[in-house]
Amino acid sequence: MQTRNAVKAGILILILVGLVTMRDTVSISLASDQDNVIAVVNGEQIYLAQLEPLIAEFKKQAKKKTQLREEEKLQLLKNLIRRNLILQQDFTQQARKSKEISERIKQYEDKLVLETYIKHHVGDFLTVSEEEAKLYYRNNLHQFASPAKVKASHILLRTEPEAKQVLEKLQAGESFTELAKQYSIDLPMAFEGGSMGTIAKGKTLPQLEKALFVLDEGEFSDIVETQYGWHIMRVDEKITAPYIPYEKVKDRIKVILKREKEARAYDTMTQKLEKEADITIYENRL
Repeated sequence: MQTRNAVKAGILILILVGLVTMRDTVSISLASDQDNVIAVVNGEQIYLAQLEPLIAEFKKQAKKKTQLREEEKLQLLKNLIRRNLILQQDFTQQARKSKEISERIKQYEDKLVLETYIKHHVGDFLTVSEEEAKLYYRNNLHQFASPAKVKASHILLRTEPEAKQVLEKLQAGESFTELAKQYSIDLPMAFEGGSMGTIAKGKTLPQLEKALFVLDEGEFSDIVETQYGWHIMRVDEKITAPYIPYEKVKDRIKVILKREKEARAYDTMTQKLEKEADITIYENRL
C-alpha cells in the first residue's frame, strides 16, 4: 500500500510541475465567474478550470478509466494549493527575476510564438483532399501490402551428408512428400509430408526466408543450414499479398500528405523571409 501511495504521489508531483506550469494562463482565462473558484490561497483564487486538466492527466498517468473519487480530486486540489504556496514565497518571486529563469522563460515564449506563427502561416490553410489521398494510395500500393506468404514443406536432416543424399534423390525425381516421411526428423510434420503450413515473410528464420521467397511453386531449395540441422524446402503455394483497404489507411495517408505540404510551405515561407531580410553569415567563425 505504501508503494502504491508513493507512486500516486510521484504522479501528482510530475503533473503539478510539468502540466500546470504550461496551462495556468489558459486555465484562468476559462474561469468566467465566482462559481468556478474552488479555493483561495492567501487571497489568490484557484479555479475549477485549473483542476480539470490535472484530473485528466492524473487519469491518464494512473491508467484510470473510471471517474476519480472525491478524495482523489481533493488530493489533487491540495497539491495544487501546495504548488501555489511555493510560488508565493519570497524566494520564488526573486527566482523569477534571475537570469537563468528569464532566459528559460524567453526560450519557452519564443517556442510558443514560433509555433503560433507557423501554424497561422503554414498549417491552418493546408488541407488534403480525398482525391489526393486516393492518388497517393494508388501510387504507393507497395506501402500498404500485407507481408508475402507461402505454403511450404521441408525435409530436416541431422547431417549435411544425409541432406546431400536426399537432395540427389529429389533431383532424380523422387517424391518430396515420400522422402519427407522417410527421412525428415521434424516430427510430427514429417508424417504429413513435411508441411510447414503458411509462412509470412519476416516470421521465420532468416536463412529459411532467404531461400523460400525466391522459389516458384513446386520448386525445392538447395540445402540450407540452421541451428536445427540441414533443411531442404519446397514452396507448395505462393499466396498473393493482399492490400490493406484504402478506408483503413486514408487517415494515415492524409497525415503523411499534410506533413509533406507543411514542409514545402515552410520552405517557401522561410525562403521568402530570407530573401527580404538583410542577413550576414560569417562562416569563418563557425
